[in-house]
Amino acid sequence: MKVAVVTGSSRGLGRALVLALAQEGYTVVVHFHKSIGEASEVLRQVRTKSPDSIKVHANLTDEKQVEVMFGEILAKVGRVDLLVNNVGNFLLREFAKTTNRQFRNILESNIYSTLFASRAVLPQMRKRKSGQIVNIGAVGAERIILRKRVVPYYLAKSGVYILTKVMASEEAKNGIKINMISPGSLAQDIFKASDFPMGRSAKYTDVISALKFLISDEAKYISGANIEVAGAFIPGF
Repeated sequence: MKVAVVTGSSRGLGRALVLALAQEGYTVVVHFHKSIGEASEVLRQVRTKSPDSIKVHANLTDEKQVEVMFGEILAKVGRVDLLVNNVGNFLLREFAKTTNRQFRNILESNIYSTLFASRAVLPQMRKRKSGQIVNIGAVGAERIILRKRVVPYYLAKSGVYILTKVMASEEAKNGIKINMISPGSLAQDIFKASDFPMGRSAKYTDVISALKFLISDEAKYISGANIEVAGAFIPGF
């Protein structure tokens, strides 16, 4: 059975993704940092479909903790076929009011978590000449977006986009596919329905559909791609 790791899967989008992957037949790894109660409940639900699934804990901005976490994963389930880098904090605040500490948190939680987790899982994927990494981005991440209330967030997601492209190019020869899914706003309180060309914000199910496509046989030649799941929404319009 294939194994999928979804970072930040105790709640929100990560929770939805890990439940969907369990439905698809994956043994899943539920990752959490602080939300142990929520992670335990997600694992309980996951095990009704995938009884060998586990949960693990780590601060993914700490390289050593990431190494220990993936060592635990490999010891318990033996392999990782799919890594979904979902962890990444968000901050909506005027640039001038954003502290250096907040700025650093947004950059590290998005870029470092993606880099450290990917590098931790790649060696065993290279040995098997197979595996997939899917990074969660944000609509507009591949373009220069100047929005004063989300400066560090878009710097971070643009960084994740660059990592996706570079890693995909380097790992293609090893049979590893690396892609990115960039949702439109998943929040219900920042925008109005009329702000979106299709009349609504993105839903978890929209992202799940994109992920299912990327891990399907139909997408076997797709790597280095950024799929915007945004219903034609463009930040700033």
